[in-house]
Amino acid sequence: MYIYMLHLQRYSTKFLKINTRRSIGPFPAGVILHSFNGSAEVVPKLAELGAYFSFSGWFTYIDEKIARKTLKSIPSDRLLLETDSPDGLPKSDESSSDPKPTLNEPANILAVLDYVANLSNMKKEELAELSYVNSVRLFSYPGSKLLTDQ
Repeated sequence: MYIYMLHLQRYSTKFLKINTRRSIGPFPAGVILHSFNGSAEVVPKLAELGAYFSFSGWFTYIDEKIARKTLKSIPSDRLLLETDSPDGLPKSDESSSDPKPTLNEPANILAVLDYVANLSNMKKEELAELSYVNSVRLFSYPGSKLLTDQ
């Protein structure tokens, strides 16, 4: 199985128009919309095509009302979390006196988890488990040892 990662920042609507005109979907079994920041309006069609929606630190810069609406539209079995390191540094707490980092790092997955859990009204542990289960389903293959853990 092949897994494809599409980087459509700011272009989800245009991509759907192209897909409608050319009828490229449905997607192969593994398509990730990397650092997804599209609107809630495009989610149903992309989900229907079989996409997974992966959220990174870039998502912390979107207006919270819009971000909350987008998260609400994502099917729970299609939600993933990522860091997009070294890019996509999550928005930092402006009130903090700590020096501001300039590069993202894998440890910042916790900041993405906190942000998405807060906007989704989910416990962090539940969201972490959901993202893990979705990742295992997406990245595993027949006979994979990870699948036996589920």
